[in-house]
Amino acid sequence: MKISQLDTPALLVDLDKMNQNIETMQQRINDLGLMLRPHTKAHKSPIIAQRQIDAGAKGICVAKLGEAEVMAEGGISDILITTPIAGEKKIQRLINLYLKYPDFRFIQVIDHHDHVAKIGQFALKAGVCVELMIEVESGQQRCGVDVGEPLLELIRAIKNTQGVSYAGIQAYSGHLQHVKGYAERNHQARNAVTSLFNFISEVLEPKELAPEMISGGGTGTYAAYQDLSFSEIQAGSYLFMDAAYQAIGDEHSHLENNQFSPALKVISTVISAPTEKRRVIDAGMKCLSIDLGMPKLEHTEGVRYQTGGDEHGILHLEDGEGLPKLGQKVILLPSHCDTTLNNFDTIYVVQGENVVDEWPILGRGRSD
Repeated sequence: MKISQLDTPALLVDLDKMNQNIETMQQRINDLGLMLRPHTKAHKSPIIAQRQIDAGAKGICVAKLGEAEVMAEGGISDILITTPIAGEKKIQRLINLYLKYPDFRFIQVIDHHDHVAKIGQFALKAGVCVELMIEVESGQQRCGVDVGEPLLELIRAIKNTQGVSYAGIQAYSGHLQHVKGYAERNHQARNAVTSLFNFISEVLEPKELAPEMISGGGTGTYAAYQDLSFSEIQAGSYLFMDAAYQAIGDEHSHLENNQFSPALKVISTVISAPTEKRRVIDAGMKCLSIDLGMPKLEHTEGVRYQTGGDEHGILHLEDGEGLPKLGQKVILLPSHCDTTLNNFDTIYVVQGENVVDEWPILGRGRSD
């Protein structure tokens, strides 16, 4: 089928651009002497995760246990769960992953002594050993134990608790991924973790408690940590490159990031033409996430998208020759790929003007 034959609104991925993004990021990470562990919250698809692994990624990240369950069922065997869990139901689900997939690797991020004690208790009872990675505070002031004595005590707690093991440290500065300007972004990202690496060299290494794995970084900051001892990078959005990431700048431009190509798109139809300078399309907030700004029309200048509510988007002619006609289809570039993708059940895979495949978004809605 042709793209123009799709009913709308629909989610598209440009296969050639996505494949090139996978290859480009893998090569960049290889050149830095690091490993890539892409974050799959951007795509929520075991099919795409396997493509990333086939290209050289060592494993994947997921944000939630529900995503880990989906990825494991899809055959992905090395999974880092980047968000702490709490409560008996969640802990038992984690243990169940170990029991159901004994040859797979699951690493659970934690940041509190209670995590260690309770996961250890459940694991010991089940006869498994759960790998724990400690998240440290890296400027975002979200999750994470403070660098210093609290971190040292938590490492010792893991070492002294049966049923768990010390896998390493997570240091992710999510709040810096969209800082404008390549040099400034990398400068801030490096400064955010300097105290951690000083603590590792000055305190943890002499005590033989240095982590084997240090995981973090993202699409905006993956190149910020040269000469530090990060072992793996968690970048995810590079796969699709949304409009927000395109605006942060790269090595060559302060205003545009052209390291990767925009591969994720939404096709929509003009359903109303109230005036010469206004059109209404069938893609509103239930399709296009606006938490990082408004989407952009592909290959169109002088037209601004405004959210019109749950079901409607409004196109305004600000500087141009005309707007699309009633019934005409338009293609938009999302501002935030993760939250836009989570609005759809299916990705239509396209090459040129043709739809060549359909991939189910199996992790859609799995925020559990």
